[in-house]
Amino acid sequence: MTYKGRIIAFNHQRGMFIVEIEDGNYAVFELLDSVELTIGDLIRGDLHGLGHEELLRVESQELFDAYGQSGPSSLSACRRLI
Repeated sequence: MTYKGRIIAFNHQRGMFIVEIEDGNYAVFELLDSVELTIGDLIRGDLHGLGHEELLRVESQELFDAYGQSGPSSLSACRRLI
């Protein structure tokens, strides 16, 4: 299922970021691509997915690969992962 979300935190050393999903949940992804993401970017894709996902950076219409680490979760749980 496709959801929209906004990147709210990024750990550049680990290549991991937190997405605030439009349904009120949060998820952690690991960036597997060379795209430059920043806090505030709007992304779309299966933001509830675990494992390899192809996501879309909405502003630039750029597809990128990421790895879902958490699935839908609380913000505090996601912060511990990154």
